Formats: sequence, structure tokens, C-alpha cells
Amino acid sequence: MHIEKNIVDSILGTLLDISGKTKDHAKARYDLKDMGIKKNLHPKDTKDSKRTKFAKACFSMTNGEKSFFCGVLKTAKLPDGSASNISRCVHLDERKLSNYKTHDAHFMLHYLLPIPIKSILPDHVAIPLIRLSSFFRRLCKKEITLEELDCLEVEIIETINQLERIFPPSFFDIMIHLPIHLANEVRLGGPVQNRWMYSTEREMGTFKSYIRNRRYPEGCIAETRVGIDCMNLFSKYLHGSVRTRFNRRSRNNDECEPSDAEIVSLFPNRGVPLGAKKTDPFILDNKSLSQVHAYLLGNCDEVQEYIREHEQEVNNQPRRSKWRKAKNHCQNFSQWFETRVLQEDVPYLIKQLSRGPNSVAKSYSGYLINGYRFHVRQRDARRKTQNSGVTLVASTTSFASSKDKNPIAADLTYYGRIVDIVELDYYGHFKVVLFKCDWYEVENDTYGLTYVYFNKRCSQEEPFVLGSQVHQCFYVQDPYDQDRHYVMKTVPRDLFNMGDQVESNLTQSYENEPSEHLMGPSIPKDNSEVLLTRTDVPETIIDVPSEEFVTQQLEVEEEEFEDKSADEFEDESENEYEDESENEYEDEFEDELED
Repeated sequence: MHIEKNIVDSILGTLLDISGKTKDHAKARYDLKDMGIKKNLHPKDTKDSKRTKFAKACFSMTNGEKSFFCGVLKTAKLPDGSASNISRCVHLDERKLSNYKTHDAHFMLHYLLPIPIKSILPDHVAIPLIRLSSFFRRLCKKEITLEELDCLEVEIIETINQLERIFPPSFFDIMIHLPIHLANEVRLGGPVQNRWMYSTEREMGTFKSYIRNRRYPEGCIAETRVGIDCMNLFSKYLHGSVRTRFNRRSRNNDECEPSDAEIVSLFPNRGVPLGAKKTDPFILDNKSLSQVHAYLLGNCDEVQEYIREHEQEVNNQPRRSKWRKAKNHCQNFSQWFETRVLQEDVPYLIKQLSRGPNSVAKSYSGYLINGYRFHVRQRDARRKTQNSGVTLVASTTSFASSKDKNPIAADLTYYGRIVDIVELDYYGHFKVVLFKCDWYEVENDTYGLTYVYFNKRCSQEEPFVLGSQVHQCFYVQDPYDQDRHYVMKTVPRDLFNMGDQVESNLTQSYENEPSEHLMGPSIPKDNSEVLLTRTDVPETIIDVPSEEFVTQQLEVEEEEFEDKSADEFEDESENEYEDESENEYEDEFEDELED
């Protein structure tokens, strides 16, 4: 975690040219001159030899580009509980970031930084930085294989080699070198989720808040801790209805209360609604009712045998193309199923499902399910978090045209936003919660990032999905295209893959951690030649000649060396005096014993 924080500090300080944090300072340019490398970045004297000018490096940005860069981080809305409010750390007027926490740096490196980097910087600068972000994102997964670790070890070496071609040597401190060893560390110690210091740092922050007298910090912590332990002991004897730390529900707990849970249902009974007391029942229109009913029939496990039965009847019809048979099945299955359930061999709940839902439904503004907190888009608009993004993996059969004889069946990933959360009532027999969503067309760029256009919708005839089927994602707006939004997937914080042996009786579990981003963008072939300077940005000029600057630096280094030597001499003298005093005391003590 501290490696990520230091790397983010170096990247942001250098790209935004933050004073005191940038690695591309005047002294670094003179180091390049002394080493005889990257001659285009060497300091040069002006014509009057009274000032020195520095060419802008390829990773430098103009003030406008810095504003775009900071604007992406300032306007980004994050899911509930994923990170703190990072926008408070962004200062648009000064075009810099400050006072962000270690976990904020972790989240920015994994999700946010690749968006402005790829939009603003040239490819030979953006690609290594995006690969570095992808490396840490894959390395911090809660489940990782040995084959992935082997790929990561090779990739991080190539990435750092690419960075060495761009940034000055002062950029590469020990923190930039340590990622080379992290993959092997995961191989030896297991996933980083069980070893990083976030929980310890939070606990230390809690202990620090106990201190009221700075003269006796240990006593304050001990006294407060004793009081807390006593309260915890007393809380075990309170009535079960009293909320304590032992029976308090987690923030995104999706387990229903025992009184609200249904005994028998055709669909999962998980989920807790939000905002139920502020909404009134409403009436669904006929189009929405038919869409909901068709979707529920196609996604109920107990109806699958009847779907196969109807498909077999349709396929037996001669002289029809596959496309027309598939269309006939989709349009006529609901009516066929309504007559099929009249037979005696059909269970009672299946018969109730065939009737369709009641047109009077309930609407919620939020819902807890699958470990996520979902909100409708209207509720997200007035909040600082973003919880309306959803993603769904659906099995789809695609036809190239109505004459296509070889349709392709594949799992497609859909991305959208929640418009409404509806609870349907099947006349008191069971209830189902569905999300009504706007789905968007999906594309991928050359950097391996997925994005959607909010003004390009798809699958408008199938807006409803089961709440138990979707998982959460969030969108980051492109700085140069208002309609383009990049998709970032998240997972619940309490999701861990414990293997098939543990909790194998669960009928349905949370989604495994997404692993679609297996590789970063490929390294471009440039014959080992990259453009190190920017010609469209004016050079930086300082009012100190080269020789005078070097002389000043030498004087500063000598003063620092003298101060350091004096401090070391004082420490050695104090240690010698303490050793002599201890020896004299020991000698006197021994003499007294002998007497």
C-alpha cells in the first residue's frame, strides 16, 4: 500500500509539475548533462548567457491540460464505500492534488489515473503508465493464479524499461524498483488482501483518537480501551433487539429480516429495499407488464424445461429459417405457456407465474443486494457517490441477418444505469424485484479500456433485469467527450473466494472478482526512438546562468554535508560520554560489592 502511495506521489508530482514534488527539476536536468544522456533535455544558456532555459519534456502538460487532468479527478463520482471523497483533495485553481490518503492513492492508481493519462499524454508516455496501473490492479486481486504472476513478472520489467526511456533518473527511486519483486512476494505470501496494512493503519488511527493528554499517550489509550472492553462485556447481556457491535448489521448487508423472508419462491429472496416508506404504489403500463413477464419466464429455472419443449415444437415446423423460428419462439412462448400450465403435471407456483404479475407495483429509490448498494439514477444526481451503474453478463444468440443459417451463441457483457427499481407482486404468492435500466453500446479503445456512450442506447425492448443478476460498475467521463464514459468494475469489499469446499450448499453466491483486464496495452514498435521534448510548449527559463547554478548547488551540498558531519560527531560524542558514564558506574558498583 505504501509503494502505491509513493508511486502515485511521484507520477502526480511529475506530470502536474508540483513544486517540491516533481522529479523533473533543474538539478535533475544537470544530472542528465553530467551523465551525457537525453541531450535534448540538457539545460542551455540563453544568448546573453545570463539565464538558463529548459526544454519541456514529453510528459509535461500545459496549464489547460493540467486543468483537464484535475477536472477528471474532481468530477469523478465513486461507488459508496469504495474510497473517500477524492474531489476534496483536488485544487483546480492551483492545478494540483494534496492531502489524499493512502487508500485514495490506491483507488486512483487502479481506476482513475488511466483516463486523463490516455486522453492527454502521447502514446509512448501513456502506454507505460497505463500498464503500470494495470499491473497493480491485477496484483491486488483477491484471487490470482501462478500463471498470472508469471505474466506480471515479465510485464513489469518491460513497463519499467519503457518508463526509463521517458522519465529522468531522479524519478527512479527505490519505490519504483520495488514492483519488480512484488509478484514473487505474492507467490510466496499469498494475495495481498491478507497482508497489507490498511486495517492496521485504521486501528492505529483509532488509538490515536483516544489520546487526550499528549504527555501520557499510553495511559490515555489504556484507560479508554478498558472502558470500551467493559462496555462490550455489558452489551452481551442486553436484549437482542438492542443494537450492539455484536449484532449490528453491516452497511450493505442484503439479508432479509426473518419476518420479511418468503418461505417458497421461484426467485432468490435476497435483498433489502431502500426508501420504501417514501414511495406510493403505481400502475405499470401494458408494455412494461409484457416485457417484465417475458423476462421472468426466460430467467426462471423451473420454466426451462417448458422453454425447451416449445423450442422443439417450433423447430419441427418445416420450411422456416432459424431466424424465423427463433422469432416465433420469443413472440409466442408466453401464450403457449399459459395454455400448457393448465395440464395437471404443472406445479402450483408455475401456474401462478403464468398468470403474470399484478399491474400495481412498488417503486424503490435504492436496493441492497449482492453486497452492493444500488441507487436509481435520479437519486445519484443529488449525491456525491455513484451507485446506479450496473453490468450484466447474458447468453445471447446473434443473427447476422434474417437469412443467417449459423447464428452465434455467446456471453455478452452489457453496461447500463438504473432508471427504476420495481417490486412486482404475483397476487400474494411471491414477490420479485427487478431493475429497469438504460443499456448502452459498448466499445473498446486501443489501450484496452471499455467505454460506453450515454447517447447511444441498445436493447430498449428488454430494460428489465433481476436484481440478483446484476453487479455494480461506475463510469468516469472522458475529459474531451461529454458523452463518452469509461467503465470501471468493482466488487464488494467483503467478497472472498474460499473455494468449492466452503459454503457449497449456497444456491447462489456473489460474482467472482472480474478478471477481464488480463493484459495492458501492447508496447508500440518505435525502433527504440522516442520524442523526449514538446515543441508546442514554450521552454522554461530561470534567471541563473548554468555555471552559477552549479556553483550554488555545490555550496548547498557542502553545507548539508558539514551539517550532517557535525550532527554525527555530536551523536558519537554523546554516545561515548554515555558509555564512559555507564562504565564508571559499573566500576563503582563492583567496588562497593567487593567491599
